[in-house]
Amino acid sequence: MTHMLKNIRARLAQPTLRRIAPVAFIGLLTLGGLSAWHSAQSKPAATAEKAKPAANRLSLSENAGQLAFLKLETAGTAPLPASEAMNARLALAEDQTARIFPPLAGRVVSLQAALGDPVKAGAPLAILDAPDFGQAIADLRKAEADHSQKQKALSRAKILFDGEVLARRDLESSEADAHASAAEVERARLRLANLSPAGSRIEGQRLVLRAPLAGMIVDRQVNPGTEVRTDAANPLFVISDLRRLWLNIDLPEKAAALAKPGEAVNFTLEAYPGTDFSARVERVGAIVDPGTRRIPVRAVVDNADGRLKPEMYARATLSAPDAAKVIRLPVGALLTGGLSAHLFVQVGPHEFERRTVGIARQDAEFAYLTPESPVRASDVVVIRGALLLASEMAQGE
Repeated sequence: MTHMLKNIRARLAQPTLRRIAPVAFIGLLTLGGLSAWHSAQSKPAATAEKAKPAANRLSLSENAGQLAFLKLETAGTAPLPASEAMNARLALAEDQTARIFPPLAGRVVSLQAALGDPVKAGAPLAILDAPDFGQAIADLRKAEADHSQKQKALSRAKILFDGEVLARRDLESSEADAHASAAEVERARLRLANLSPAGSRIEGQRLVLRAPLAGMIVDRQVNPGTEVRTDAANPLFVISDLRRLWLNIDLPEKAAALAKPGEAVNFTLEAYPGTDFSARVERVGAIVDPGTRRIPVRAVVDNADGRLKPEMYARATLSAPDAAKVIRLPVGALLTGGLSAHLFVQVGPHEFERRTVGIARQDAEFAYLTPESPVRASDVVVIRGALLLASEMAQGE
Protein backbone atom coordinates (compact mmCIF):
# COMPACT_ATOMS: atom_id res chain seq x y z
CA MET A 1 0.00 0.00 0.00
CA THR A 2 2.83 2.43 0.92
CA HIS A 3 4.53 1.64 -2.37
CA MET A 4 1.37 2.43 -4.41
CA LEU A 5 0.91 5.82 -2.73
CA LYS A 6 4.47 6.76 -3.56
CA ASN A 7 3.91 5.98 -7.25
CA ILE A 8 0.76 8.14 -7.38
CA ARG A 9 2.59 11.10 -5.76
CA ALA A 10 5.37 10.73 -8.25
CA ARG A 11 3.02 10.85 -11.23
CA LEU A 12 1.16 13.87 -9.88
CA ALA A 13 4.47 15.61 -9.51
CA GLN A 14 4.95 15.46 -13.28
CA PRO A 15 3.99 18.73 -15.10
CA THR A 16 1.55 17.27 -17.59
CA LEU A 17 -0.48 15.50 -15.02
CA ARG A 18 -0.56 18.59 -12.82
CA ARG A 19 -2.20 20.52 -15.67
CA ILE A 20 -4.74 17.83 -16.68
CA ALA A 21 -6.00 16.83 -13.27
CA PRO A 22 -7.75 20.10 -12.33
CA VAL A 23 -9.41 20.30 -15.73
CA ALA A 24 -10.70 16.75 -15.47
CA PHE A 25 -11.93 17.38 -11.99
CA ILE A 26 -13.80 20.52 -13.10
CA GLY A 27 -15.28 18.59 -16.06
CA LEU A 28 -16.50 15.88 -13.76
CA LEU A 29 -18.09 18.48 -11.53
CA THR A 30 -19.75 20.16 -14.54
CA LEU A 31 -21.14 16.94 -15.95
CA GLY A 32 -22.40 15.90 -12.58
CA GLY A 33 -24.13 19.26 -12.07
CA LEU A 34 -25.76 19.17 -15.47
CA SER A 35 -26.96 15.64 -14.88
CA ALA A 36 -28.42 16.58 -11.52
CA TRP A 37 -30.06 19.71 -12.99
CA HIS A 38 -31.53 17.71 -15.86
CA SER A 39 -32.92 15.14 -13.46
CA ALA A 40 -34.44 17.85 -11.31
CA GLN A 41 -36.01 19.60 -14.27
CA SER A 42 -37.32 16.46 -16.00
CA LYS A 43 -39.52 15.44 -13.07
CA PRO A 44 -41.85 18.49 -13.21
CA ALA A 45 -42.06 18.17 -17.00
CA ALA A 46 -43.19 14.59 -16.71
CA THR A 47 -45.68 15.58 -14.05
CA ALA A 48 -47.05 18.37 -16.23
CA GLU A 49 -47.38 16.02 -19.20
CA LYS A 50 -49.25 13.52 -17.07
CA ALA A 51 -51.67 16.20 -15.83
CA LYS A 52 -52.57 17.34 -19.37
CA PRO A 53 -56.26 16.47 -20.06
CA ALA A 54 -57.16 13.97 -22.75
CA ALA A 55 -58.01 15.27 -26.21
CA ASN A 56 -61.68 16.28 -26.81
CA ARG A 57 -62.40 16.27 -23.08
CA LEU A 58 -63.37 19.22 -20.94
CA SER A 59 -63.50 19.30 -17.14
CA LEU A 60 -65.34 22.10 -15.36
CA SER A 61 -65.15 23.04 -11.73
CA GLU A 62 -68.09 22.38 -9.49
CA ASN A 63 -68.91 26.10 -9.36
CA ALA A 64 -68.42 26.80 -13.08
CA GLY A 65 -70.99 29.22 -14.43
CA GLN A 66 -71.42 27.24 -17.66
CA LEU A 67 -73.17 24.43 -15.80
CA ALA A 68 -76.21 26.62 -15.15
CA PHE A 69 -76.81 27.00 -18.90
CA LEU A 70 -76.50 23.34 -19.82
CA LYS A 71 -79.45 21.04 -20.43
CA LEU A 72 -78.83 17.32 -20.48
CA GLU A 73 -80.94 14.50 -21.88
CA THR A 74 -80.51 10.75 -22.12
CA ALA A 75 -80.22 9.69 -25.75
CA GLY A 76 -83.16 7.66 -27.06
CA THR A 77 -83.81 5.54 -30.13
CA ALA A 78 -86.48 5.84 -32.83
CA PRO A 79 -87.12 4.24 -36.24
CA LEU A 80 -85.16 5.92 -38.99
CA PRO A 81 -87.70 7.89 -41.09
CA ALA A 82 -88.02 6.93 -44.71
CA SER A 83 -89.07 10.46 -45.66
CA GLU A 84 -88.65 14.04 -44.64
CA ALA A 85 -91.14 15.59 -42.22
CA MET A 86 -94.42 16.50 -43.95
CA ASN A 87 -97.30 18.77 -43.04
CA ALA A 88 -100.31 16.94 -41.62
CA ARG A 89 -103.56 17.69 -39.81
CA LEU A 90 -105.75 15.68 -37.47
CA ALA A 91 -109.40 15.43 -38.51
CA LEU A 92 -112.60 13.68 -37.54
CA ALA A 93 -112.98 10.13 -38.77
CA GLU A 94 -115.82 10.68 -41.24
CA ASP A 95 -116.88 7.04 -41.13
CA GLN A 96 -117.66 7.54 -37.44
CA THR A 97 -119.12 11.05 -37.66
CA ALA A 98 -122.74 12.16 -38.06
CA ARG A 99 -123.88 15.62 -39.13
CA ILE A 100 -127.49 16.08 -38.17
CA PHE A 101 -129.75 18.35 -40.24
CA PRO A 102 -133.45 18.91 -39.47
CA PRO A 103 -135.67 16.61 -41.59
CA LEU A 104 -138.50 19.16 -41.41
CA ALA A 105 -138.85 22.88 -40.95
CA GLY A 106 -139.86 23.99 -37.49
CA ARG A 107 -138.83 25.71 -34.28
CA VAL A 108 -136.56 24.38 -31.53
CA VAL A 109 -138.58 23.90 -28.35
CA SER A 110 -135.84 22.52 -26.11
CA LEU A 111 -132.32 21.10 -26.21
CA GLN A 112 -131.39 17.81 -24.63
CA ALA A 113 -127.60 17.84 -25.22
CA ALA A 114 -124.84 20.44 -25.04
CA LEU A 115 -121.47 20.89 -26.72
CA GLY A 116 -118.95 18.35 -25.44
CA ASP A 117 -121.54 15.94 -24.03
CA PRO A 118 -121.05 12.22 -24.67
CA VAL A 119 -124.18 10.65 -26.09
CA LYS A 120 -125.35 7.13 -26.86
CA ALA A 121 -127.02 5.97 -30.04
CA GLY A 122 -130.68 6.99 -29.96
CA ALA A 123 -130.24 9.64 -27.25
CA PRO A 124 -132.47 12.75 -27.70
CA LEU A 125 -130.69 15.87 -28.87
CA ALA A 126 -133.43 18.45 -29.42
CA ILE A 127 -137.22 18.74 -29.68
CA LEU A 128 -138.74 20.59 -32.62
CA ASP A 129 -142.24 21.93 -33.09
CA ALA A 130 -142.75 20.86 -36.72
CA PRO A 131 -146.18 21.24 -38.40
CA ASP A 132 -145.08 18.93 -41.21
CA PHE A 133 -144.49 16.22 -38.65
CA GLY A 134 -148.11 16.54 -37.53
CA GLN A 135 -149.13 16.28 -41.17
CA ALA A 136 -147.15 13.05 -41.54
CA ILE A 137 -148.96 11.59 -38.54
CA ALA A 138 -152.32 12.61 -40.01
CA ASP A 139 -151.42 11.10 -43.38
CA LEU A 140 -150.69 7.75 -41.76
CA ARG A 141 -153.97 7.73 -39.85
CA LYS A 142 -155.95 8.67 -42.96
CA ALA A 143 -154.21 5.96 -44.97
CA GLU A 144 -154.98 3.38 -42.29
CA ALA A 145 -158.66 4.42 -42.21
CA ASP A 146 -158.92 4.26 -45.98
CA HIS A 147 -157.24 0.87 -46.04
CA SER A 148 -159.67 -0.45 -43.44
CA GLN A 149 -162.62 0.72 -45.53
CA LYS A 150 -161.18 -0.82 -48.71
CA GLN A 151 -160.62 -4.13 -46.93
CA LYS A 152 -164.27 -4.24 -45.82
CA ALA A 153 -165.43 -3.42 -49.35
CA LEU A 154 -163.28 -6.26 -50.68
CA SER A 155 -164.80 -8.70 -48.17
CA ARG A 156 -168.34 -7.76 -49.27
CA ALA A 157 -167.38 -8.05 -52.94
CA LYS A 158 -166.11 -11.59 -52.37
CA ILE A 159 -169.35 -12.61 -50.70
CA LEU A 160 -171.42 -11.17 -53.53
CA PHE A 161 -169.19 -12.76 -56.12
CA ASP A 162 -169.50 -16.14 -54.46
CA GLY A 163 -173.33 -15.72 -54.57
CA GLU A 164 -173.03 -14.90 -58.27
CA VAL A 165 -174.48 -11.47 -57.62
CA LEU A 166 -171.29 -9.47 -58.44
CA ALA A 167 -169.35 -9.58 -61.66
CA ARG A 168 -165.71 -10.62 -61.65
CA ARG A 169 -164.70 -7.20 -62.94
CA ASP A 170 -166.12 -5.51 -59.85
CA LEU A 171 -164.35 -8.00 -57.57
CA GLU A 172 -161.03 -7.27 -59.26
CA SER A 173 -161.62 -3.55 -58.90
CA SER A 174 -162.18 -3.97 -55.13
CA GLU A 175 -159.00 -6.01 -54.86
CA ALA A 176 -157.00 -3.30 -56.65
CA ASP A 177 -158.39 -0.61 -54.34
CA ALA A 178 -157.45 -2.66 -51.29
CA HIS A 179 -153.86 -3.18 -52.55
CA ALA A 180 -153.51 0.53 -53.33
CA SER A 181 -154.70 1.54 -49.86
CA ALA A 182 -152.24 -0.94 -48.28
CA ALA A 183 -149.39 0.59 -50.25
CA GLU A 184 -150.41 4.07 -49.10
CA VAL A 185 -150.41 2.90 -45.49
CA GLU A 186 -146.92 1.48 -45.91
CA ARG A 187 -145.67 4.71 -47.50
CA ALA A 188 -147.07 6.86 -44.68
CA ARG A 189 -145.65 4.50 -42.05
CA LEU A 190 -142.16 4.55 -43.56
CA ARG A 191 -142.18 8.33 -43.74
CA LEU A 192 -143.17 8.62 -40.11
CA ALA A 193 -140.58 6.01 -39.11
CA ASN A 194 -137.93 8.05 -40.89
CA LEU A 195 -138.89 11.13 -38.88
CA SER A 196 -139.40 9.34 -35.59
CA PRO A 197 -137.48 6.07 -34.91
CA ALA A 198 -139.36 3.01 -33.71
CA GLY A 199 -140.08 3.09 -30.00
CA SER A 200 -140.28 6.88 -29.80
CA ARG A 201 -143.31 8.35 -28.19
CA ILE A 202 -145.23 10.71 -30.46
CA GLU A 203 -146.67 13.77 -28.74
CA GLY A 204 -148.63 15.90 -31.18
CA GLN A 205 -146.37 17.48 -33.75
CA ARG A 206 -143.27 17.51 -31.52
CA LEU A 207 -140.38 15.99 -33.44
CA VAL A 208 -137.44 14.58 -31.42
CA LEU A 209 -134.01 14.66 -33.03
CA ARG A 210 -131.94 11.67 -31.89
CA ALA A 211 -128.27 10.67 -32.12
CA PRO A 212 -127.74 8.09 -34.88
CA LEU A 213 -124.49 6.85 -33.28
CA ALA A 214 -122.57 6.97 -30.02
CA GLY A 215 -119.92 9.62 -29.62
CA MET A 216 -119.35 13.16 -28.45
CA ILE A 217 -121.04 16.35 -29.57
CA VAL A 218 -118.21 18.29 -31.18
CA ASP A 219 -120.35 21.07 -32.66
CA ARG A 220 -123.80 22.58 -32.05
CA GLN A 221 -125.36 25.34 -34.15
CA VAL A 222 -128.76 25.68 -32.54
CA ASN A 223 -130.36 27.31 -29.50
CA PRO A 224 -133.87 27.17 -27.99
CA GLY A 225 -136.32 29.10 -30.13
CA THR A 226 -134.24 28.87 -33.29
CA GLU A 227 -136.19 28.46 -36.52
CA VAL A 228 -134.71 25.64 -38.54
CA ARG A 229 -135.05 24.68 -42.20
CA THR A 230 -134.23 21.61 -44.23
CA ASP A 231 -131.94 23.55 -46.60
CA ALA A 232 -129.71 24.94 -43.83
CA ALA A 233 -126.03 25.32 -44.71
CA ASN A 234 -124.72 24.07 -41.37
CA PRO A 235 -125.81 20.99 -39.40
CA LEU A 236 -127.56 21.44 -36.08
CA PHE A 237 -125.29 18.89 -34.39
CA VAL A 238 -122.04 17.11 -35.24
CA ILE A 239 -121.41 13.86 -33.37
CA SER A 240 -118.19 11.89 -33.69
CA ASP A 241 -116.43 9.03 -31.94
CA LEU A 242 -113.14 10.69 -30.98
CA ARG A 243 -111.49 7.43 -30.01
CA ARG A 244 -110.43 7.19 -33.64
CA LEU A 245 -109.15 10.07 -35.76
CA TRP A 246 -107.80 10.63 -39.23
CA LEU A 247 -104.38 12.10 -40.01
CA ASN A 248 -104.46 13.88 -43.37
CA ILE A 249 -100.95 14.14 -44.85
CA ASP A 250 -99.75 16.25 -47.77
CA LEU A 251 -97.33 13.89 -49.50
CA PRO A 252 -94.82 15.40 -51.98
CA GLU A 253 -94.61 13.84 -55.42
CA LYS A 254 -91.04 12.65 -54.87
CA ALA A 255 -92.18 10.53 -51.90
CA ALA A 256 -95.13 8.94 -53.70
CA ALA A 257 -93.51 5.50 -53.72
CA LEU A 258 -93.14 5.49 -49.92
CA ALA A 259 -96.84 5.74 -49.06
CA LYS A 260 -98.63 2.40 -49.15
CA PRO A 261 -101.67 1.18 -47.21
CA GLY A 262 -100.50 -0.38 -43.98
CA GLU A 263 -97.25 1.59 -43.72
CA ALA A 264 -96.38 3.14 -40.34
CA VAL A 265 -96.50 6.90 -39.80
CA ASN A 266 -94.82 8.75 -36.93
CA PHE A 267 -95.90 12.29 -36.11
CA THR A 268 -95.34 14.99 -33.51
CA LEU A 269 -97.52 17.82 -32.24
CA GLU A 270 -96.70 21.23 -30.80
CA ALA A 271 -99.10 20.52 -27.95
CA TYR A 272 -96.95 17.58 -26.78
CA PRO A 273 -93.28 18.44 -27.48
CA GLY A 274 -90.94 15.49 -27.28
CA THR A 275 -93.77 12.94 -27.55
CA ASP A 276 -94.11 10.63 -30.54
CA PHE A 277 -97.44 9.40 -31.89
CA SER A 278 -98.05 6.70 -34.46
CA ALA A 279 -100.65 6.03 -37.14
CA ARG A 280 -101.26 3.61 -40.00
CA VAL A 281 -101.76 4.57 -43.65
CA GLU A 282 -105.28 3.65 -44.77
CA ARG A 283 -105.81 5.44 -48.09
CA VAL A 284 -103.50 7.02 -50.67
CA GLY A 285 -104.92 9.57 -53.10
CA ALA A 286 -105.26 8.51 -56.72
CA ILE A 287 -104.37 11.94 -58.15
CA VAL A 288 -102.04 14.84 -57.37
CA ASP A 289 -103.62 18.08 -56.21
CA PRO A 290 -102.91 20.50 -59.09
CA GLY A 291 -102.78 23.48 -56.73
CA THR A 292 -100.36 22.18 -54.11
CA ARG A 293 -98.66 19.39 -56.10
CA ARG A 294 -99.26 17.09 -53.15
CA ILE A 295 -100.84 13.65 -52.88
CA PRO A 296 -103.48 13.37 -50.14
CA VAL A 297 -102.76 10.50 -47.76
CA ARG A 298 -105.06 9.41 -44.95
CA ALA A 299 -103.81 7.56 -41.88
CA VAL A 300 -105.82 6.20 -38.94
CA VAL A 301 -104.87 7.27 -35.42
CA ASP A 302 -105.83 5.48 -32.21
CA ASN A 303 -107.01 8.12 -29.72
CA ALA A 304 -108.34 5.94 -26.92
CA ASP A 305 -106.97 8.28 -24.23
CA GLY A 306 -108.55 11.36 -25.85
CA ARG A 307 -105.37 13.45 -25.80
CA LEU A 308 -105.47 14.28 -29.49
CA LYS A 309 -107.89 16.89 -30.80
CA PRO A 310 -109.23 17.33 -34.33
CA GLU A 311 -107.71 20.19 -36.35
CA MET A 312 -104.32 19.95 -34.60
CA TYR A 313 -101.40 20.48 -36.96
CA ALA A 314 -98.69 17.82 -37.03
CA ARG A 315 -95.36 16.96 -38.62
CA ALA A 316 -95.43 13.42 -39.97
CA THR A 317 -92.78 11.06 -41.33
CA LEU A 318 -93.21 7.73 -43.07
CA SER A 319 -91.40 4.68 -41.68
CA ALA A 320 -90.76 1.35 -43.35
CA PRO A 321 -91.85 -1.75 -41.38
CA ASP A 322 -88.20 -2.89 -41.14
CA ALA A 323 -86.78 0.55 -40.36
CA ALA A 324 -83.61 0.46 -38.25
CA LYS A 325 -83.63 1.86 -34.73
CA VAL A 326 -81.15 4.72 -34.48
CA ILE A 327 -80.25 7.41 -31.95
CA ARG A 328 -82.52 10.45 -32.19
CA LEU A 329 -81.55 13.75 -30.59
CA PRO A 330 -82.88 17.34 -30.68
CA VAL A 331 -81.09 19.41 -33.29
CA GLY A 332 -79.89 21.75 -30.53
CA ALA A 333 -77.44 19.07 -29.40
CA LEU A 334 -75.42 19.24 -32.64
CA LEU A 335 -72.60 21.57 -33.57
CA THR A 336 -71.76 21.55 -37.26
CA GLY A 337 -68.46 22.60 -38.69
CA GLY A 338 -67.66 22.01 -42.32
CA LEU A 339 -68.69 18.49 -43.28
CA SER A 340 -68.74 17.09 -39.74
CA ALA A 341 -71.09 17.34 -36.77
CA HIS A 342 -70.16 17.19 -33.10
CA LEU A 343 -71.89 16.85 -29.77
CA PHE A 344 -70.93 16.63 -26.12
CA VAL A 345 -71.51 13.58 -23.94
CA GLN A 346 -71.27 13.73 -20.17
CA VAL A 347 -68.63 11.23 -18.99
CA GLY A 348 -68.29 12.47 -15.39
CA PRO A 349 -70.02 14.72 -12.85
CA HIS A 350 -68.52 17.84 -14.48
CA GLU A 351 -66.62 16.28 -17.35
CA PHE A 352 -67.72 16.25 -20.98
CA GLU A 353 -66.37 14.60 -24.11
CA ARG A 354 -66.70 15.92 -27.64
CA ARG A 355 -67.62 13.26 -30.18
CA THR A 356 -67.94 13.38 -33.95
CA VAL A 357 -71.19 11.87 -35.24
CA GLY A 358 -72.85 11.17 -38.57
CA ILE A 359 -76.35 12.36 -39.45
CA ALA A 360 -78.60 9.94 -41.35
CA ARG A 361 -81.59 12.30 -41.53
CA GLN A 362 -82.54 15.62 -39.99
CA ASP A 363 -85.67 17.73 -39.80
CA ALA A 364 -86.57 20.96 -38.05
CA GLU A 365 -86.81 19.28 -34.65
CA PHE A 366 -84.77 16.07 -34.54
CA ALA A 367 -81.58 14.61 -35.96
CA TYR A 368 -81.21 10.87 -36.58
CA LEU A 369 -77.63 9.61 -36.21
CA THR A 370 -76.00 6.94 -38.30
CA PRO A 371 -75.55 3.52 -36.62
CA GLU A 372 -71.76 4.03 -36.65
CA SER A 373 -71.95 7.19 -34.50
CA PRO A 374 -70.22 6.81 -31.10
CA VAL A 375 -73.37 7.50 -29.07
CA ARG A 376 -75.44 4.90 -27.25
CA ALA A 377 -78.98 4.96 -25.92
CA SER A 378 -77.76 5.25 -22.31
CA ASP A 379 -75.45 8.23 -22.93
CA VAL A 380 -76.32 11.61 -21.40
CA VAL A 381 -76.00 14.26 -24.12
CA VAL A 382 -75.85 18.04 -23.85
CA ILE A 383 -78.85 19.27 -25.84
CA ARG A 384 -78.53 22.94 -24.89
CA GLY A 385 -75.35 24.88 -24.21
CA ALA A 386 -73.03 22.81 -26.38
CA LEU A 387 -71.66 26.01 -27.92
CA LEU A 388 -70.46 27.18 -24.49
CA LEU A 389 -68.54 23.94 -24.00
CA ALA A 390 -67.01 24.22 -27.48
CA SER A 391 -65.86 27.77 -26.75
CA GLU A 392 -64.35 26.74 -23.43
CA MET A 393 -62.56 23.82 -25.07
CA ALA A 394 -61.17 26.07 -27.81
CA GLN A 395 -59.65 28.40 -25.21
CA GLY A 396 -57.96 25.44 -23.52
CA GLU A 397 -56.44 24.33 -26.79
